[in-house]
Amino acid sequence: MTAKAALAQGKSVLVIERGGEYAPDETDRRTWWKESVHSSPAQENGYLHYRNSFENERKYFDDLVENESGLPPWSFKYNMWYGIGGASQMWSGMSWRLAPEDFQTETYYGYGKDWPISYADIAPFYDRAEQFLEVAGPAGETRQRFKYWPWDNDFVYPHFPLSYLDNKFQTVLGDLGELVPQPHAVRNRPADEGGCVGAKTCVSYCAARAIFKGNERILPEIMFNDNLEILFETAVTCLNWDIDAARITNVTCKTHGEDQPFPIEAETFFLCGNAFENIRLIKYSEAQTGKSFGQSSQWVGRCFSSHASVTYTVVMNEDVFPVRGRPTHGSVIEWVRRDPGTREGGITLEVWNNDFTLGYGPWQHFDAHVQQGHWGGHLFNLLDSFERRFCISMIFETEMTAEKRLTLSPHAVDKFGIPIGRVDLGLSEMDERTLARLEELAAEIGARDGIAQFFQNGRGINGNHPLGGLRMSLSAETGVVNDRCRSHDFRNLYILGGGAFCSTGSFNPTLTITAMAIRAFEDPELGWNDVPY
Repeated sequence: MTAKAALAQGKSVLVIERGGEYAPDETDRRTWWKESVHSSPAQENGYLHYRNSFENERKYFDDLVENESGLPPWSFKYNMWYGIGGASQMWSGMSWRLAPEDFQTETYYGYGKDWPISYADIAPFYDRAEQFLEVAGPAGETRQRFKYWPWDNDFVYPHFPLSYLDNKFQTVLGDLGELVPQPHAVRNRPADEGGCVGAKTCVSYCAARAIFKGNERILPEIMFNDNLEILFETAVTCLNWDIDAARITNVTCKTHGEDQPFPIEAETFFLCGNAFENIRLIKYSEAQTGKSFGQSSQWVGRCFSSHASVTYTVVMNEDVFPVRGRPTHGSVIEWVRRDPGTREGGITLEVWNNDFTLGYGPWQHFDAHVQQGHWGGHLFNLLDSFERRFCISMIFETEMTAEKRLTLSPHAVDKFGIPIGRVDLGLSEMDERTLARLEELAAEIGARDGIAQFFQNGRGINGNHPLGGLRMSLSAETGVVNDRCRSHDFRNLYILGGGAFCSTGSFNPTLTITAMAIRAFEDPELGWNDVPY
């Protein structure tokens, strides 16, 4: 996005890409990235080492993410990858806006810090982000019927309708919660026109090219521009700055397989990694140079957080025919609305069109049950539940407190020699109250007529949504970037991504990150015109 916007201004652009190109073989799933994070068996001072790992991963992926974090269940298991296209290569396409109140939690609910921008300030950029990402979602006349939908969207495609499973579950929920269609950055059009085919491999590989991925939608437009250069498998290992001049002077880079680092100078620098990577780079730069990151240094890595969730398996009394359509179509969003002054976070429920703890198909359920030691008639009865079972995720907002932070490991480094990130999270008192409210709602769901079985299958922190740690604020005394994501301390540095968040909300962050980037490109200090988004 940044490269395209800068090229439109006639700028010469150098993209420094730590990873390579992700080119999976659609006939060989060993070449597909997977969501599979495991920890080392040993702990050091209360921290475990987590690494994304799966079968043959070292053969096909030589640079998978890793981190250190506290003990489960509320540990942060970093779950991303490095490569062209970034996080857009491995997302579901979920494209929610934050609720208007999420920008002012201190004012409305008495916790956290209000963003220095309001929902009204970012709403026009949400509009443009939805157009750019080609988001499918419910039309205005449909939205008017919902109990809660606080946004005025103009989606590119109609929404993916609720599944048969969703509608059966809605009957069970009754007035406890209303399922509404989710917005997705996925082309909802006929398959022969490049639309979604319901393959349910969005995160690893979309054979239909229906989901938005930066390397497929943006890169082909700009890759032959004479003003663009891309360095692959090259990491920025240090930012170098002049505090008195309030400028980044250059960055130090290192290419994998080469011994010598080298400097790069530029007029303007954009950090386009996620919050985790941007914080890690700034922290390591401070350690190498022996200089603080200006007045905002005290806030770098603090108030870092992510969404948390509890997942449940639901077995209905009647068949609901899972595994039809997209992995998930419907959510309950009305629980993000709370009474004024309520010191509790918002909650969003997602319905999954399968029981992902066992797999997408009955053969996977069979293998899972056999591995658990089941056989004979009991095994047959377990398999009989396939058409009646699915999962729900209950996602809850977590409070961004100064105690939640991202620092550097004192020992472990990645292949470029950069210390891996060490995360301290856990739940605050407010988070515990939110969790208690979530569990009350879950108990009500499990007690509803029509449900044969209802049990928890997992809980934890989302390793895909690193947020905060580079907080947006009015000054360097209270945060790291201003309302346009420009560094308070260095005029030629923009820090994009989720690090600027002042609250997590309970909605997926990608659309907000995109909207904030477009808003940054139109910073009057930057002087860019006709931004192509």
